[in-house]
Amino acid sequence: MVLCIGPEGSGKSLLLKKLQSPNYVDNTTTSVPTVGTNILSLRVADKLYTIREVGGTLAPMWPNYFVNVGKVMYVVDASNLCQISAAGVLLYTVLVNPLLRKAKVKDEYKYGN
Repeated sequence: MVLCIGPEGSGKSLLLKKLQSPNYVDNTTTSVPTVGTNILSLRVADKLYTIREVGGTLAPMWPNYFVNVGKVMYVVDASNLCQISAAGVLLYTVLVNPLLRKAKVKDEYKYGN
């Protein structure tokens, strides 16, 4: 299971939509804040991943979703300078959780301009 988390308004839903269908998202695409969770499947290089997106408003409850997580996608809106330092603190609290001891976190994907 892949867990997709990040602060409120960081673009988790749009990123996942873009990964599912690159032509679906353009400069006019909008989304509503995720209330609760979304589960979707994503095929990458002939591998099928199950991704659970958890809304940023549920940050205090994120540890409830850490069981059996193999990878973490942590999304931050780098254009929102006010959010970056708070997002770093929030990420640190996620990474020190013992349930994610074996989960992989990568910073390879860059989305946007």
